[in-house]
Amino acid sequence: MTFIKNYYKSILAALFYGITSALGIQLLLQPAKLYTSGVTGASQLIVNLLNQFADMNTPVYLWYVLLNLPLIILAWLKLGKKFTILSIISVASASLFILIIPLYPITKDPLLSAVFGGILSGAGIGLCFRYGFSTGGTDIIALIVQRSTGQSVGQVSFAINAVIITIAGFAFGWELALYTIISIYITNMVIDKMYIQQQKITVTVYSHRVDDISKELLKSLNRGLTLDYHLRGAYSGEEIGSITMVLTKYQLFFAKKIILKEDPQAFINIQPTMSIAGKFNDN
Repeated sequence: MTFIKNYYKSILAALFYGITSALGIQLLLQPAKLYTSGVTGASQLIVNLLNQFADMNTPVYLWYVLLNLPLIILAWLKLGKKFTILSIISVASASLFILIIPLYPITKDPLLSAVFGGILSGAGIGLCFRYGFSTGGTDIIALIVQRSTGQSVGQVSFAINAVIITIAGFAFGWELALYTIISIYITNMVIDKMYIQQQKITVTVYSHRVDDISKELLKSLNRGLTLDYHLRGAYSGEEIGSITMVLTKYQLFFAKKIILKEDPQAFINIQPTMSIAGKFNDN
């Protein structure tokens, strides 16, 4: 009950994702044999391949759950309990609503299916990102890659989506594959409008434990930091240090977690960054 009370907005976002993704899949994308990105798209593809070549009718939600299970376990080990619990709720929500909402095409136009299916998928994912958790699937892989190597996580999603589109093209025709590219592009546009993953932010931390915090931040986020040890609080008169760094919004969840773990009394100032001149990895 305490978890629900503290994170009810995030839980509502997970439920919203479940409804919008299920509507997009069951009413638009799946009837037209078009695909969304990541694990959801892979689940759709498996269902269509089994139906086409093995005459087996299996539900999308079943494969969605099966593919997400090992990733959820990985998230629990690598990304923390709160993040994982909220991600589990989003996966369960999507699975439930895909089960409840019948497969019913509301249009025969594949372009309309691609556009509005992409909008519905992107709206739910973007809202979950805004509240600091993922919708499972490749988002989990991307975040682990980001924390472990500092490499661009876009490569992970691009590779998986490329495989989905290529297999769909060979199996069901390249026209549908091209419409799938439109759907995935629209999904990513909507996510960016709602969450703006690439938007940069400047984070300034004021703390008495600058060295401990900076050590953990460097280890986990692979970002440059600027330290200042010679500040003094006007009210308290105490000497205090600061850490300044530029992050992507995707990294803010982990940065705050690290900072408050090392110093629960730290003061964190988060400001939007309009532009950057110089080298900056978009992870």
